[in-house]
Amino acid sequence: MSLSYANDLRAAPNTFRPFRPDPVQPAALSNALERARLASWRLVTVTDPALRRAIRDAHLPHWRSHLAETGGARILAADAPARQARDLRVADAFARSLHEAPVHLVLLGRTGGSLRTTALGDLAAGLRAEGMDAAPVPCARQAAEEIAQLLDLDDRLVVSGVLAARPVR
Repeated sequence: MSLSYANDLRAAPNTFRPFRPDPVQPAALSNALERARLASWRLVTVTDPALRRAIRDAHLPHWRSHLAETGGARILAADAPARQARDLRVADAFARSLHEAPVHLVLLGRTGGSLRTTALGDLAAGLRAEGMDAAPVPCARQAAEEIAQLLDLDDRLVVSGVLAARPVR
C-alpha cells in the first residue's frame, strides 16, 4: 500500500466526519450486499463496541508499521510536504477512531479462493446507495489473522477486507 491511501481517503471526505453511534439498519446492509453482488461471500457485521475496538487495536500496529515503512511517519512528524501531511493526518485520525464507526463489515472469502478485486469497492458503492458512508480499513489484510481470531472464524474462511460504515446524516 502506498501513501496514495491518504489521497484516496481525502477523495471521500464525507466518510471522515466524526463517527456517530447512529445504528445501521439491517435492511440497508442486506440491500447493499445485494447491490454489490457478494451473495456467494460471507459478510460479518460487527456492531459490538468492544469488538469494534478490538478490530481497531488489531489494525493499528499494521497502520503504524505502514506509516514507518512508507515514510508517512516522517511526513507527519515534519508536517511537510504540507498537503501529504494533511492527508496523512486525516488517514491517521480515521485509523485511530475506527472503533467509533457504528458498524464494521468484515468481508470473508474461502481459504484458497479469491475475491474479486473490486468487491470492497462494490460493497462501499452499495452502502452509499443505501444512504451510508463507507471506507475501507487500510491495513485490514495485514491484520487478517488477528481479526479472524477475534471473530473466531472457521479455518476455511479468511478476512478479505473490512469496511467501516455509518449512516449519512
